[in-house]
Amino acid sequence: SPSRQQQDLVRSLAFLWIWCAPAGLIFFALAAWHAHVLSAAVAGPLLTIGTAWIGAGCYVNARRCGWTHCTIDAILLPLLSLIGVLNIAGVTSFSWNSYANALLIIVVISFVPECFGVRYIGKRRT
Repeated sequence: SPSRQQQDLVRSLAFLWIWCAPAGLIFFALAAWHAHVLSAAVAGPLLTIGTAWIGAGCYVNARRCGWTHCTIDAILLPLLSLIGVLNIAGVTSFSWNSYANALLIIVVISFVPECFGVRYIGKRRT
């Protein structure tokens, strides 16, 4: 069976569509919103879509290779996306800056275990 590293989607061109495209969407939405080119009503859904997209990619990659940060992000980013949907629907009310800060904190914290040598968690599923 292929090694965990060989199963990692970062090693394929899929990386561009799974993580780079939604990260670009998120950066674009934030920059355009801060430049007053996009309204919060447009930027918010773009941020939420980008977050869900990355979360889905992390879920797939976590199942393939078991990277710790992907496993953590596969849980937390879809939850953050759900909070984004609730904010879009008016159920919650917070700034999209807070949302972006939460996204950044989740991604940074998900890499902390790997800094201490915990590169893989859970069983790899193929």
